[in-house]
Amino acid sequence: MTALKIIGIILLVFLLIGFLRIGAIVSFGDELRVRLRVGAIKLTVLPKKEKKPKKPKKEKKPKAEEPEEKKEEKPKKKRAIPKPTLEDILDLLETALSALGAMVRRACRRTRIDPLDLTLVFGGRDPADVAMSFGMANAAVFALMPKAEEKFYIPNPSLRLRMNYDAEGTEAFGSVGLSLRVCDLFAIVFALVVPMAKWFLRFKKAQKHDQLAHKGPEQKVQNDTEDKIA
Repeated sequence: MTALKIIGIILLVFLLIGFLRIGAIVSFGDELRVRLRVGAIKLTVLPKKEKKPKKPKKEKKPKAEEPEEKKEEKPKKKRAIPKPTLEDILDLLETALSALGAMVRRACRRTRIDPLDLTLVFGGRDPADVAMSFGMANAAVFALMPKAEEKFYIPNPSLRLRMNYDAEGTEAFGSVGLSLRVCDLFAIVFALVVPMAKWFLRFKKAQKHDQLAHKGPEQKVQNDTEDKIA
């Protein structure tokens, strides 16, 4: 019963870690602020806190160096890495592109964008340019946001576009957060690692088969020579 309890506790810990959400929140505007999120804990990365000046350490007297006996090291034999053929390289490229596509699709589905709170204020000297930029930005938002909400999980998007003819230039401020669970992160990594591992096993198997094929005729000639001598 004690072993079952220990296994149950370990599985529960792994389950809790797997559902732990990690990510980052970037706030910009008057000041750039970057915070890392691990569960309910948020750690500020930027701006950095000012560190207190450290006290100067006392210099230690250098110790007399003792003579060391030099040992003769034997040169290590390096294992020859088999060179991939053109077919192997093409297979690798095809596998890598397919795995990257699967990884990106899985990453998009499992990534949560929260918060998404952006305000863009268009300004400038020419009112016509300000109005044109504002219209193009509105069209881009209406065209891209539905597709973004299909690819990512965005629970509460907030995008505000405004015009200010008195401003000298365009200003942007707000905050954007990206996060995913630990289990989702492993799933994304496995989407790339598993196909690449399968390719490597195929490559090693093909190399082993080629080595056996090359050794076959040599072994046959050696056996015929031994029979003639006998």
